[in-house]
Amino acid sequence: MQKTVAIFGGSQEGTYKKIGQKHGLNVLFHCGKSRNGGSKKEFKSLVKKADCVVMLYGALGHVSMDIVKDLCKSLNKQFVCHEGFGASGAIQKSIECMDGAAA
Repeated sequence: MQKTVAIFGGSQEGTYKKIGQKHGLNVLFHCGKSRNGGSKKEFKSLVKKADCVVMLYGALGHVSMDIVKDLCKSLNKQFVCHEGFGASGAIQKSIECMDGAAA
């Protein structure tokens, strides 16, 4: 069964999806911009569908990061933070996250 990763932050949606496909992953993406917390429902929908969540430090605001982190904890989802902005690194982090969850 294909694994799903949700990536929050950045602006390279097409690149994330393309690289994710090469690794057999379904990639869900959100730029992470929240309008006064109005995106919490949107965030929750993506987190619920994901096997692993990747948050991009530096490309995601603190409010959004806190919302995503809290959702992951309440929904018992694995999450990792990625220091860079690169799509390859974000996908690699998600693979490591899922491998760790399976162990």
